[in-house]
Amino acid sequence: MSAKSWAAVAAGIVIAAGGLGGFKYFQISAAIAEAAAMPEPMETVMAIQPRLGTWSASSRAVGTAAALRRVELRNELAGTVVEVGFESGAVVEQGQILVRLDTREEEAELAAAKADAELARLTLERRERLAATQAGSAADLDAARATLASARARVSTLEVRITKKTLVAPFRARVGIRDLQPGAYLSEGTPVALLQGADPDAYVDFAFPQDVAARLGPGSSVTVSGSALPAGGAPARIVAHDAAVDDGSRSIRFRAVLEGMGDKVLPGSFVDVTAATADPQQALFIPLTAVRRAPYGDHVFLLAQQDGVMRAKQQFVRLGPVQGEEAVVLSGLEPGQTIAANGSFKLREGLAVNIAAAAAGLPAQTASR
Repeated sequence: MSAKSWAAVAAGIVIAAGGLGGFKYFQISAAIAEAAAMPEPMETVMAIQPRLGTWSASSRAVGTAAALRRVELRNELAGTVVEVGFESGAVVEQGQILVRLDTREEEAELAAAKADAELARLTLERRERLAATQAGSAADLDAARATLASARARVSTLEVRITKKTLVAPFRARVGIRDLQPGAYLSEGTPVALLQGADPDAYVDFAFPQDVAARLGPGSSVTVSGSALPAGGAPARIVAHDAAVDDGSRSIRFRAVLEGMGDKVLPGSFVDVTAATADPQQALFIPLTAVRRAPYGDHVFLLAQQDGVMRAKQQFVRLGPVQGEEAVVLSGLEPGQTIAANGSFKLREGLAVNIAAAAAGLPAQTASR
């Protein structure tokens, strides 16, 4: 092939490459222009300002509700049940008969003992009249007195035995499930009924580590919460604590009175106990929806104008305890700053933001170019 032919081929290649390059240049330029004409990506969020409130450092413990009065009744004497005076789960009044055992044998013996006591009384009276006329001896008089005392003691013993075979409620209480029926034979010491006092108040037993317990004592207030208690918990007053630290857990057991909640919490039920361990102090509160959790730290998104556009800025914070649906901010935020709340999970550093108009009275903001 001649030199002219090679030159023509080279020229054709150059022309084709130039044409292709020019085409791609105009194509890319058109895409850039089209992208520039599109609006900047934007996310809509709710915005709030941290709320200034009062916060106290606190500790929590698991507590157990207990009745003010509790007793498990057992029979002292063996016998056959002839009467059961309560139903399962019923409230019994003080002095109400719960269980009565068969006392026919003791009652017969009591009648005989009373007859013997009456005879001994009459005999003593005759001995006293004889002694007054010098017709009887002092020994006979002493024997008559001893016989009367013995007979009366026998009567008292049988009356006590009869009384012990009739079990009565020592106080107003609620009884548990009844498994006892008339005709059953009870040996000595058989559990008859578990009584939980039906009082307006209730006890709460709990324990705190010794460093926390050092700040508490009789008269201190705690907050008790549970499924049966009002939302936000109910106040309780500490009335007693153990005399020593438990050498296993290094904690001290406390007892508090939960006033007016005796009919709300069942004895033995689980409750949460919160105790303040420091004086109240001011702090900022933010909703949990504003907090973003990450391995490198908790953060929120500040919302601020930048070149005429509302943008998100990542801000690391140190959080304290959670109270309801809010978290205490220990550091990282200042009063008056605006942060993203609902919808904050959609944000990233520098993203344009539109603030929903209904959020905390803040006007809607629209990004502009």
